[in-house]
Amino acid sequence: MNTDHDPQLESLFAEASANDTVDDDFTDRVMQRVNRRRQNVWTIRIAIVAAIVALEMLLAAPLQTTVGTFMHWLSTPLVSMEESWAATLLEPVNSIAGVVGVLLLLGHVLYRKILH
Repeated sequence: MNTDHDPQLESLFAEASANDTVDDDFTDRVMQRVNRRRQNVWTIRIAIVAAIVALEMLLAAPLQTTVGTFMHWLSTPLVSMEESWAATLLEPVNSIAGVVGVLLLLGHVLYRKILH
């Protein structure tokens, strides 16, 4: 069960308890405020999604170019090798991406060893 309370809803009830007379319209006012707040939340969410879509449309080409350049840089071989069995065996780690991947795996193993 959630013990957190909505501060705005609590303020409505505090306002109602401050008045000695609770009229029949209190529930209607609370529901109107709750519905207005729900509409405001949805409006904000829709505005955020619209802004993200607009930025995506404006930045699509530059982002694709940047990601393509980054991927090309990651696939750069560290050591030039002739076509041989050694080149075939070392191909997965003979790039910047391979080194980064191995370092990430080692970091993960060390993190798990230290914490557990």
